Amino acid sequence: MSLWSYDNRGQSAERWLTTVLAVMVINTVYLTWRFTALYAGWATPGTGLCSWSVGIDCDRVLQTPEARAFVVPNAVLGLSFYSTALLWWIAGRRLTGANNPVVTRVLVIGMSTASLASLWFWRLLLQLEALCPVCPWNHVLTYVALVFAARLLRKQKRGMSNENSGLLRPLVAVCALWFLLCLAGWFLFEFSVEKATSAQLRQPRMPDSQVGTWIS
Repeated sequence: MSLWSYDNRGQSAERWLTTVLAVMVINTVYLTWRFTALYAGWATPGTGLCSWSVGIDCDRVLQTPEARAFVVPNAVLGLSFYSTALLWWIAGRRLTGANNPVVTRVLVIGMSTASLASLWFWRLLLQLEALCPVCPWNHVLTYVALVFAARLLRKQKRGMSNENSGLLRPLVAVCALWFLLCLAGWFLFEFSVEKATSAQLRQPRMPDSQVGTWIS
């Protein structure tokens, strides 16, 4: 493999892979924000950017049990995963050199796992009565990211070394910590919302007779 071949095609694949990962993070940021706003009562259902009709409504989908198929909302899980993947990809290449195959190999494993998990999410989406036009894109982009990462890894394995791979050990810990912090942030927010809701329910209600007295 010539250096010219990798410098052009390899760098192009790297840029596309970075772009795809960034788009997935932006997508999950919006979905996480929207789910959070609906959960906390900060937003009115049916007023989102992708709430176009009764049958095409992200808000309606985000309020279904399927939007929280696991312990945390799907959007929060996606944001945690894809932001961690982007952090690993950018920081790993800076630490070890852009052409280190170890960084790409780990990303391929991550995108492969996410691609398999997406089959479960597709099943959930197809069961819904409404369509979320934003939700499926991350599944599609996961396949795209996997293709770019796999092609890039194949080019790198033809002569690139694993030089400086030892520098990745601290990054593994940082990425794991970031992933857990994202999930912990949701649990903390959920606890605060439930606590505030419980406090409101415990407030004494004014008797109807007193309400009539105040009005008169």
